[in-house]
This record gives sequence, structure tokens and C-alpha cells, in this order.
Amino acid sequence: MWRRVRPRIGKLLTWLRVPGIIVEQTYEAAITPATVRVHLGPLFSVVSVNGLDVYFHRLTGKIDGVGFSPPAGYTPDEAP
Repeated sequence: MWRRVRPRIGKLLTWLRVPGIIVEQTYEAAITPATVRVHLGPLFSVVSVNGLDVYFHRLTGKIDGVGFSPPAGYTPDEAP
């Protein structure tokens, strides 16, 4: 029964414009070389996928911008 009720509750919450819950975590995909990281800051929630950061405004949930964070151990090449 829960499998039929859950989607209906989700649709109701979407209709009521209730924000979703997000938690700070890091996820390493097993089937592909992908790393997903979620960081919660005072102004923005940041979702990073393989170093590409997407900034979401904490109060509105709208995308505020994108950025890049190099992976740990990254050393740029030097031009000759």
C-alpha cells in the first residue's frame, strides 16, 4: 500500500510547493567514475558532480550559478 500512497503524497507536496529535503553527503558511483557531493552552506546548497559545482539559493531553491572545484590531488600542468 505504501508504494501507491508515496507518489500521491509527493504530488501533493509538489502542488503545495513544499521544498524537498537535502542532506550533506558524498556519493561514489559504482558503475561509472562519478563523484556527487552535496554541501550545505549558510546561503547556498552546492551540488558537485565530478568537480562541476551548481549553486542553489537556500531560500528559493533557484540555481544561482555554477563553478568548478578541482579534485583532490589535482596539479595543473605548467606551460613551457
